[in-house]
Amino acid sequence: MTTSRGQHLIGKVLGSCVLEKLLGYGGSSAVFLAQQRQPERKVAVKVFLPRAAMDARMQREFYRRFLREADAASKLDHPSILPIYSYGEQDGLPYIVMPYMPGGTLGEYMAQRGPLSLEEVQWYLEQVAAALDYAHEHGCVHCDVKPANMLLDDEGHLMLSDFGIARVTQTGESDRPAGVKSSEALVGTPDYISPEQALGRPLDGRSDVYSLGITLFYLLAKQFPFKADSTLALALLHVHEPPPSLALLRADVTPAIDRVIHKALAKEPEGRFQTASAFIKAFAEAVAAARQEATATNYDGQAKVLASLPRDLSEAQRVFMPYKPVIKVKPVAIYKADSARIMRFAGIALLLLLLVGTTSFAVRAIVAQILDGRAGATAGAQTSIVTGINSPEVDQLSNRTNWPLSSTFFYDSPQNHYHILNKSEKNVALAFYTDHQYSNFRLNITIQEVRNATDGAGYYGVVFRSAADQTHYYLFEVSREMGGQYAFWLYDGQWKSIATGPAPMLQANPGKSNTLTIEANKNIFTFQINGQPVHAPITDTSSAPLTTGQIGLYVEDDGAEVAFWHLFIDPLS
Repeated sequence: MTTSRGQHLIGKVLGSCVLEKLLGYGGSSAVFLAQQRQPERKVAVKVFLPRAAMDARMQREFYRRFLREADAASKLDHPSILPIYSYGEQDGLPYIVMPYMPGGTLGEYMAQRGPLSLEEVQWYLEQVAAALDYAHEHGCVHCDVKPANMLLDDEGHLMLSDFGIARVTQTGESDRPAGVKSSEALVGTPDYISPEQALGRPLDGRSDVYSLGITLFYLLAKQFPFKADSTLALALLHVHEPPPSLALLRADVTPAIDRVIHKALAKEPEGRFQTASAFIKAFAEAVAAARQEATATNYDGQAKVLASLPRDLSEAQRVFMPYKPVIKVKPVAIYKADSARIMRFAGIALLLLLLVGTTSFAVRAIVAQILDGRAGATAGAQTSIVTGINSPEVDQLSNRTNWPLSSTFFYDSPQNHYHILNKSEKNVALAFYTDHQYSNFRLNITIQEVRNATDGAGYYGVVFRSAADQTHYYLFEVSREMGGQYAFWLYDGQWKSIATGPAPMLQANPGKSNTLTIEANKNIFTFQINGQPVHAPITDTSSAPLTTGQIGLYVEDDGAEVAFWHLFIDPLS
């Protein structure tokens, strides 16, 4: 049986902290979850373990340098820098006490999700860049910028850690003579080190800019620009070889984005962005330009015709629905709806669009599709109140004119996913596909939880057969609680549970996408998650089952953000 490095320290007391659990370890350190006694709280304790090759003199020098630089790093005070509560040395073990971050590292987050979107990378690295610029201004060079040193809280905010081993530059409090090479020249991770780190040259903040460029490349590609069989060979690649084009690995990386990354990875510090924020600002501008270009070219001929028609351009409604009873812990437990949470109804103005004197074949074809029932506007099938995209072969989320758009209901480009961000502790966010009615249909939609809810449960799903004033509707929802749960509800002034149960086929990890399938045929309903049925066909045996209405996308829980795409609705005869 092998023992992880540092495992033998579990139970040891360092300062006022009792080491309880090994969270991770590397070549020279281990991180523990610990219970601090004064004050009483959970903390993370990083312990630097002596290297076997160090003699007593080398260990004393290492401890002296560690304590000096930990003291300088502990004085950094920035929202995106993980603070150091305390530090010290006991029984020959230097240690640092820091806040415990239950969200894990950005590296672990990416391991679950795969390559991140351009927007996500921008969001996270803007925070890192601000932290690095602050540290550089205060005389500290991080020397080990990488996703494993970027810690997340439950809301997706980031803190840069490991400043306890950062190098203090000449503008800081170091007693190192100017221009002297450090004996720790290769401190850092070989995959991320700058050319000057590899060569043992004096470092400044531009070394961290290079490592941030490698980090950006990795977050977008899930692979490094340089690969080698040994540390020395890898160092030589950083020093001499140009990085590959990221555009060869991702279709949404434009030449402008590629140029920004290549500048950050310039071999000489003078050729790079001179600050981390300048780098990420240039990246953000290139991403914005790519988004605008994609938006301008993404519309096909039919979408262009629709865009030319008269529209009600007022902002679409933002609808909140009453809280339903929440199923927690036991799927069979049902709680009464809280009357204090009954929603405020939002009125919906129906616009009748009159098309007169049109000679365009494309316009006539679209209008004919709506008027002659090509989209299923027959008895017991889909009907459309006003012009829209109703073919089952068309992603209904591409019809942007009929989905709410605001700071909390928005599209991301170029992915073209529709996002709902719930910022309310008391209400549920719901976006309706306005001016469209559906009776019997088969629906498919792909859903991904982008940001965790504050309570971590993550409830979201699809509302259908809703009245225009939301006084009654069906709701099919899923949750990653307890490894995956589903629930089918009827709301008609009060919540009624029709069916609930476990959904082990749900990809419950945050960042994983799931495809929901709903088939509604009269009062019989079938539900699937990722192609697997969650239950036998379910019959609504109530005295007045709902027969027709609008479809909506639903996100419960404060702080949750969910992306929706590939909404295909196939009317049933």
